[in-house]
Amino acid sequence: MDIQVLGVGEAADPSFANSSLIVAAGGFRLMIDCGHSVPPVLWREVPDPDAIDALYFTHHHPDHCFGLIPTLIRWTDDRRSKPLDIVTTIGGWKQLALLFQAGATDPERSLSFPLRWIETPEDGTLGPFRLRTALTRHSMPNRAIRLEAGGVAFAHSGDGRATPDSEDLFRGADLLFHECLTVEPDPLQPFHAAFSQLSDFPERLGVRAMRLYHVRMGERDRLAAACAAGTRTSLAEPGERIVLQAQAPAA
Repeated sequence: MDIQVLGVGEAADPSFANSSLIVAAGGFRLMIDCGHSVPPVLWREVPDPDAIDALYFTHHHPDHCFGLIPTLIRWTDDRRSKPLDIVTTIGGWKQLALLFQAGATDPERSLSFPLRWIETPEDGTLGPFRLRTALTRHSMPNRAIRLEAGGVAFAHSGDGRATPDSEDLFRGADLLFHECLTVEPDPLQPFHAAFSQLSDFPERLGVRAMRLYHVRMGERDRLAAACAAGTRTSLAEPGERIVLQAQAPAA
């Protein structure tokens, strides 16, 4: 399994594109989230309009979905031909329909390729992946995602504080990407996680490695220092590529 990080930033960060990444296995590429500042990074790093097979939306705040219409228009201009699967909730479909309307784009007539809508499963498959999801504690419904293929597991929180269900989803993952706005909880941001709430995840949940993203502007240095105290948690970096391989059984 190969993870390509496109963006790691919070909603209005001028230095880092919104959080988004691509997970690939068996020649299939799934992109997770496509916020308003993601498209230029995507076009630069992945110029092939047919490279992405599916888009998964954790939720539908602007920094997670407002890049969809520009991306589809660009792929049409570049003559994308193969279908694109869009995985989201029923409520998410309704919100994305409003985006198409605002962008004067008819998904059935304006694009050079068909869209296939898939309702987010709690437990299902997509391409080579077993795909499982769980709700986090967020200001709108947000479904964290776990992908398994080739004997490895990758988990991604989307936004929101962890819940018992999302912790179960993350348990035993080879790599967990979790949003982390601040070092300590901010009482004015009850729907975003803090480092002090996540720091024990590698040990307590058996997570091999954890990357933190969606960090508040001005908090990255403090958060990096907090991560340095451990060995399995670090800040996600834009442009990094991570290859997950199954561990050999103990002798």
